[in-house]
Amino acid sequence: MWEDALKEDGQCWKIFCAPLKTVRKGSMMLVTTRSQKVADGVRTMKPFKLNGLKDNVFWNFFKLCMFGSESSNNNPELEHIGRSILPKLKGSLLGAKTLGRLLRMNLDTRHWNNVLESELWELSQEETDILPALRLSYLYLPLYLKRCYSFCAVYPKDHEFEKDTLAGIWVAEGFVEPQGDIPIQDIACQYFEDLVSRSFFQKVRGTYVIHDLLHDMVQLVAKHDCFILGKKSDFHKIPQIVRHLSILSKNEIDCSKLRSLCKHTKLRTLLCTTSSGNNIAASVMAHWCNELARLRMIFYACIDGIPDSIGNLKHLRYLQISRAACPPKRFLPPTFSSLYNLQILRVREIELESLSADFSNLITFRGFELCGFQYYSKYQLNYGDGTEAELKNKSYLHGLEVRWSSSRLGQRNYEKAEVLNVVQLPTSSRSLLLLDYPGVSTKLVAATTIANINII
Repeated sequence: MWEDALKEDGQCWKIFCAPLKTVRKGSMMLVTTRSQKVADGVRTMKPFKLNGLKDNVFWNFFKLCMFGSESSNNNPELEHIGRSILPKLKGSLLGAKTLGRLLRMNLDTRHWNNVLESELWELSQEETDILPALRLSYLYLPLYLKRCYSFCAVYPKDHEFEKDTLAGIWVAEGFVEPQGDIPIQDIACQYFEDLVSRSFFQKVRGTYVIHDLLHDMVQLVAKHDCFILGKKSDFHKIPQIVRHLSILSKNEIDCSKLRSLCKHTKLRTLLCTTSSGNNIAASVMAHWCNELARLRMIFYACIDGIPDSIGNLKHLRYLQISRAACPPKRFLPPTFSSLYNLQILRVREIELESLSADFSNLITFRGFELCGFQYYSKYQLNYGDGTEAELKNKSYLHGLEVRWSSSRLGQRNYEKAEVLNVVQLPTSSRSLLLLDYPGVSTKLVAATTIANINII
């Protein structure tokens, strides 16, 4: 099945179908599209045109989104305005859902009339264009939610978001406004829930996705700030003032091209999710660390190593690395301790023997996740003396997640489990998440001195 096909380029269709030439007889492909040209170009039989809901059914759905029920007897004036808006939605369920929930947030007649009379309804619109209803839904978001949601344009379509992860990134980017003594991560999570309630995210099997139409919309509104680099020819299309950049190329990109990104000095976000085997060279990363001083968030799927120049990124708040080609001992250089503003460190699929960097300078450090967390017995005492990471001094650290890699667990499971007994967490910690924990008891020294901690 190919859902929501929009590209009218016949070559793309040929490439897509190439591996399907040897399928069994009787196999079928279902294609959905908003473009009649695409339907005419790929069909082998007469297409089925979906006419949408009947008017009365569509009105009842829109009314449910606006008022929370199909009854609007207490608001006859608002119902009249809603009926005037209905034809402008052109049968779009997504448009009805997002705009209906926007109207529901403010049951003021003037607000509803402003939506009805918006000039966006009058813009010329092709059949595959973004619905005015979706633009209006975004336009009327509070500014703090606009900042957070527009940032999502740096991710590709169908990206699966995790609430806590995205909330942590929003905090690191400076999008979240403090509210008294409420933990800022909790505020960011509430932002996310607000966007879910307005249908800007959809929950799918435990994660969240953005509908394709909403993704098109958010890429339009953030076209100068966010850019996705999908192939080599995209380099000349990068906006000069881009702030958030993704590198998603499946093919190896020349190092000189990657170094050229340094001319975009306003970059705050760099997401490098190249395919397996295409490491970001240490020399390239060293160049970025020297030139892109405003970076706040970095994600690397695979790198050769972290250069000493990472210490230049004084504004870096969020660092996530999935794989590294360097030896574990050399993973964190001594200059790592200069990242005074670092808030979140996530390391995945890397077996660290010890945390050689001095964490005591990371005064705003609040999130620490090590996946593939390994401590061999000869390194256990180095960390167990208690102080390599200085976690107990990180008052902003609310939780610790530790995962043991099953591939390296053997007869010394007990010793590997005992490493947690010498990790001292700050009293502000609320959770300790243990994944693939090889021990038999969760009565840990790390937790017993903290009254309200939850061990998961």
